[in-house]
Amino acid sequence: MVNRLKTYSIQAGIVVSLFCLFLLPSCSNKGKVVASVGEVELLENEAYILMKHQGYDPKDVGEYKTFLEDWCENEVLKAEMKSVYPEDWELIRLRSESFSGELARLYLDEIELKKDLDTIVKEQEIKDYYESHKDEFVLHDYIVKALYLKIPAGIDYQTEEVQLNYLLKNDKDLMKVNSYAKLYAENYYFNDSTWEYFGEVAKDFPVTKYNIDNIVLNRTKTYFSDDNFTYFVNIIDYKLKDEAPPIEFLQNEIKNIIVANRLQVLREKNESKMIQRIKAKHEVTINI
Repeated sequence: MVNRLKTYSIQAGIVVSLFCLFLLPSCSNKGKVVASVGEVELLENEAYILMKHQGYDPKDVGEYKTFLEDWCENEVLKAEMKSVYPEDWELIRLRSESFSGELARLYLDEIELKKDLDTIVKEQEIKDYYESHKDEFVLHDYIVKALYLKIPAGIDYQTEEVQLNYLLKNDKDLMKVNSYAKLYAENYYFNDSTWEYFGEVAKDFPVTKYNIDNIVLNRTKTYFSDDNFTYFVNIIDYKLKDEAPPIEFLQNEIKNIIVANRLQVLREKNESKMIQRIKAKHEVTINI
């Protein structure tokens, strides 16, 4: 196997070694080293833990490389502070240790309290919360049920009568549009049972050329072209901006809010007890 080690110069005088996903394992028995800055090394298992926490996908080569570059930049900055401004670095180190205690509190809090957290939310609880908090859920964009189809210029859609089928006048029209979209569409969206923000449905067609209010409020069925694509839009139903959306649109969000509120109640009730219990397990000495 070829060792595809790449070296990047992040800052003058400091050379950083980045390792790609498929490097040969490090000779160290600690595990594979995937990046290093000076004597500071990042192991593969440590990288995966951090990537998961930060929302990266370790299986994506591009994201993996980006994460390693970011890690190296941070280590370079730390090394620079430590060598050039040692007094300021000492303050950073002390603040980091203090912050790690706050993080430990946060994680212990979540782990301990979630053992007692009831995550089952009944339909009636969701309905009651919705009715008493409607003002909090006022829409800032239309939500719609819609069909949207984007076909590259030069592809014949008329032979297949897409300009008629997208109107969904007959039961078989949707099946025909689905089949055509799988073969030719650059983008395709249809869901008549779920509400979606109009901005999400229309995010990649030139809606700025048109009056959005008219498109939605008139339940527009239209198609138009530019130099690159032909766009088909069929607004089947909509809900107004500045109004509360239907409860089914908010169901998951309300459930999460209710569970979060329960967690907060548990936290306020049990946090001091938890801290005292944990303190009792460890030797604590204060010298004044």
